Amino acid sequence: MQPRILAKSAILSAVIVLFIFSCGGSFNPLVWKSQCERRLSPQELIQPENVDQLSQKIGDATPYEIFEYIESNILYTHDFFNHASVDHLPTAEEVIQSGKDDCDGQAILLCSVLRNKGYTAYTAIGPSHAWVEVETDEPLLINYNGGTWFLRFNEETVEWNIKSLFLLVLEEFVVLTVFFSLMFYAQEKGVFAYVKDVFGYLKYVLLFLSGYILIGVFVLIAKSTLWLFWVVVFFVSLLLCVKLFEKVRKMRKPTPSAKGTPD
Repeated sequence: MQPRILAKSAILSAVIVLFIFSCGGSFNPLVWKSQCERRLSPQELIQPENVDQLSQKIGDATPYEIFEYIESNILYTHDFFNHASVDHLPTAEEVIQSGKDDCDGQAILLCSVLRNKGYTAYTAIGPSHAWVEVETDEPLLINYNGGTWFLRFNEETVEWNIKSLFLLVLEEFVVLTVFFSLMFYAQEKGVFAYVKDVFGYLKYVLLFLSGYILIGVFVLIAKSTLWLFWVVVFFVSLLLCVKLFEKVRKMRKPTPSAKGTPD
């Protein structure tokens, strides 16, 4: 593989990784600034003072019961559909208002409620999941699916696991670089043109099936007493076949050159 392809793929991958880890890969430029600020100061996402009403509504409950309540009342929705973003970080108040979010939104809200009730709790964010850690006699990991966090925070403290964050960034960068390298290499070797030609032959398969259906309709006309209905169906099918044939012929017709071909 040519160094030029690797260099181009690496640059493109670096831009995408930076875009995702800085502003969450949001398609809305209006939230880029706030998302960058929230990644630099994630403690502002935990809002114990803004979840009083929800906390009172839940009443006395264990941390797991509080999580079950939030999970059943906050609809799990991926950030792509909810915020047009790869990884959007909401505040606890925003999660309550929208009534839907993904694992990090649920974790932020759960941590806020637990902090409101006096628990020492943290929102932990890992490579592909977010959960809540609660300091009790036996440490609780709520909605934990495995893995190591690279960011752990509440409204008072923020902790970064630099090693975990570096490995995550490196993994994303390498995967994207390999992907784009293969795409650029395939493009240069004409693989996409070959695939396009293969799919182009499907037009003839469709044309064959249309003719087969046309013959079948003609047979039904011959055997059916509802001959008027089947005659209509026959001519409609014939018209569709003609239209399809014309379209295929236009697609196969060579484009005339701007200059004449020398003798």
